Amino acid sequence: MSILLTPDRDLPTVPLAPAPWSLTGSGYILMVKLPSTVLDDPRHVPQELRGKRSGKYATVMLVDYEDSAVGPYRELLYIPGKFPFKGGPKKKNYQSITRIYVSSMESVVNGRRNWGIPKDVASFDYRYGVDGIDRFDTRLDGKPFASFTFKPGKLKWPFSTAIVPNALLQLAQLHGGQQFVYAPSASGKLQFAKLLDWSFDSTLFPDLSQGKVVACVKVARFTMGFPVSVVTPA
Repeated sequence: MSILLTPDRDLPTVPLAPAPWSLTGSGYILMVKLPSTVLDDPRHVPQELRGKRSGKYATVMLVDYEDSAVGPYRELLYIPGKFPFKGGPKKKNYQSITRIYVSSMESVVNGRRNWGIPKDVASFDYRYGVDGIDRFDTRLDGKPFASFTFKPGKLKWPFSTAIVPNALLQLAQLHGGQQFVYAPSASGKLQFAKLLDWSFDSTLFPDLSQGKVVACVKVARFTMGFPVSVVTPA
């Protein structure tokens, strides 16, 4: 059973935007320690990967892309850990995005086509800097299913994935009978942030409130690159 809310056959025809992509924007990154009941929730892990996860931490990203190959769009993604994928004669463990929403159907179609990322479309309400607080709501059919409130710190420092080994950046996806492996790159400025509040509808997004935030940062004015995937039969 697929976790996709909209199967490929029901997607509309949109202009194609092949990889590589260069994107700019800002957003938040959280690392959350979660119980296995959440990390292995079958509603948010595709059947091919169920029961194969390793690790206790999930990565969550809320991103506001100001520019991309398909124009501006917003995004909420979830990575529940590492999974074994085919890698030559032996299996290799890669992180994998298993639940992701974006605000643009162009991003949905091209994200699935270029990288096998299981994107679905939702609506987003991002409000910045009101009383020094950033608020994020993600909605489906008008109903919020993932809400976050952050207070960013003031100090900023530069970061770049150029100093990170490529093996640590690689992600893998299974989609449409194919395996996609790719390694995004990014650079920008980080600032520590505090999560003030969050809430979830666990039928549409993992219930992160059952876990503990171990890291939370705001990434201001970043540049990101998504390369061409290495695609092989799954």
